[in-house]
Amino acid sequence: MTSTELAVLMPVLLLVVLLPMQFALWWHAKQAADFAAEEGVEAAQVVGADPVADGTAGALAVLSQAGNLTDVSVSVTPTTDSVVVEVRGTLDYSVIGTYTVTARAEGPLEQFVPADQR
Repeated sequence: MTSTELAVLMPVLLLVVLLPMQFALWWHAKQAADFAAEEGVEAAQVVGADPVADGTAGALAVLSQAGNLTDVSVSVTPTTDSVVVEVRGTLDYSVIGTYTVTARAEGPLEQFVPADQR
């Protein structure tokens, strides 16, 4: 193999090796963000919980242990009967560049219903 052929082949080989790694890093970040959003909804749903504070704390607790995201923001939006948690972060562990990863989860708020109203 000549040096010219090798010079053309090396970037292609590096790309073939690095692209699956980049995809794996992105996939892990996306899964962590999805799980954090779901955990935030579960924490916010509990009767008597402060949806914003508990939902944010639940999502951040997951990301502190499982995420490879930086510049993380958690947005919790409660309504009268449901709650929406959105997680957004940046994936910096990339040769190609940085990626923004977002996740959203929604669920109903639990409500206590007295026995005579059931």
